[in-house]
Amino acid sequence: MSPKLFSTEFFSCLISSETSNRFSLSDYFENAYSREYDFCDALPCELCHKSVSVTSPFSYEAANLNALCIIHTTNGVGRLYYENANGINAGYDLTKGTLAVIDCRKNHKLVCQHNIWEYTICFVSTLILEYYLQKIFSLGNFIYRLDKYSDVLAAWEQVLRNTIDTELHGIMRSRELVNFFTQLYLVRAIEQTGSYHIPSYIVHMHQRFTTAYHEPYSLDELALEYGINKFRLCREFAKYYEYTPIQYLNKIRIEKAKELLLATDEKIVDIGQMVGIENTNHFIRLFKEKTGVTPLTYRRETPVIN
Repeated sequence: MSPKLFSTEFFSCLISSETSNRFSLSDYFENAYSREYDFCDALPCELCHKSVSVTSPFSYEAANLNALCIIHTTNGVGRLYYENANGINAGYDLTKGTLAVIDCRKNHKLVCQHNIWEYTICFVSTLILEYYLQKIFSLGNFIYRLDKYSDVLAAWEQVLRNTIDTELHGIMRSRELVNFFTQLYLVRAIEQTGSYHIPSYIVHMHQRFTTAYHEPYSLDELALEYGINKFRLCREFAKYYEYTPIQYLNKIRIEKAKELLLATDEKIVDIGQMVGIENTNHFIRLFKEKTGVTPLTYRRETPVIN
């Protein structure tokens, strides 16, 4: 016998609901997946996901639904009424950038708090993910506040990227779900234990400098882009990488310039531009400051080992 449709299970677990004319809860299940594949009995399974925009009045309350719910707010404000780790029912604001993990077997209620609430909601099976769920709740907070460079956000977007309903793609979604919940747990575990953890925006900046060193940067623009005071930005970057952002960027640029000087016949002016330093005089001064010799002297006097 075919398994019951997840939408049928959902509506059977509704306690109450209120929606406006422009949205129906049945819209949640537009991207529902088949649960008839063999892997669904052995691996975590995404049941459906949907990006929606709701307006007040909107709410629903449910319980005893055998699924986990992930809800990521992209605009506006919603409110979740839910039992916390201490067994106490409480209200939680779901503002822009927050991601909440809900055990739908417990009583929970979602409400559009203001005029509009935009979010992506995803229902997944509890199978295997039960371990992660218990770990996350044991560490306290099941609501995550994500910035655009967050590892959790990257893992979440990867879960949603695969939308093809075949057995192979379903297995791939299972893999992404495990990765996503692993990332959720790691974030909470690191916060709880105080383990070494580099902020995501610092990691992102470091990666940019390492791979896109030729692009123009200024400390003021970086501070504006990451939304961090430039003095704090310098202090935190140096804490993890020993150099301030611009010092590290120049270090990478000079290392790349040294490689180009020995591996190519490009002119000094062109090499400076290739590593992101447009002013040739500045490039020569900076190179000599870091190496003790000018670029031309470095090229002439450095032996090339084949």
